Amino acid sequence: MLAALKSEFRKLLTVRSTYFILAACLAITAFFAGFIQGYQVNPQSLKDAGALASQSTGAVLFVGLIFAFAGLLLAGHEYRYNTIMYTLTTTNRRYKVLVAKFLVISVAAVLFSLLITFFSPLCTILGAHLAGKQIGPQHFDVWKLVWTCVFCGWGYSMYAFILIMILRNQVGAIVTFLLIPLIGENILALLLKKNSHYLPFTSLQSVAAPTELGNHTTSGASAVVVLVYLGIGLIVSAVLFSRRDAN
Repeated sequence: MLAALKSEFRKLLTVRSTYFILAACLAITAFFAGFIQGYQVNPQSLKDAGALASQSTGAVLFVGLIFAFAGLLLAGHEYRYNTIMYTLTTTNRRYKVLVAKFLVISVAAVLFSLLITFFSPLCTILGAHLAGKQIGPQHFDVWKLVWTCVFCGWGYSMYAFILIMILRNQVGAIVTFLLIPLIGENILALLLKKNSHYLPFTSLQSVAAPTELGNHTTSGASAVVVLVYLGIGLIVSAVLFSRRDAN
């Protein structure tokens, strides 16, 4: 199992797409949080006690979706280039490969989410300082802010991971991962109306920003809904991965 973990970490850290995605996420966060919400924003907006906390949740909800592609590509590249056969021949149990990928992607998603949680407000502070603007007293519920942001970032990566392990097609998984939250759930929300907060990506976003999504669920209740989706998805992924041919 340890060898499988080392192998997956090596794959994640030696693939150029990981660093391109990370750099893109940091650049987008710096631009929106530092320039738009810090340097150019109306000074009155910086007086809001929750301005910096909202920067953290907003950044994770946006760039977390982008960083999820790092985990998707970690498994997707192996199916695309048919190297998954070599991965499976190095272990005596297929589930070890799946668990290793799950743990590596989880660690990467948690670390990335923590980075963005603190990087975004720092960019806003720097942008406001460069523009000569004053930020009002801020209120942080640190524990809630951290766990909700980390959960959202991790949830995005898990959704992407489940899709690629079920579909086993890199292009198909990328398209599906983009279409579900951007188009699919918007259409379903028109049909479900008040029950739309039970949709997978909507419930995930509700963990960090329940009031902004127009429902009355708590972050904890939304997290439970997400965990149910992830649990079912991971079970399906494990069953299919253990039974289907590698290629």
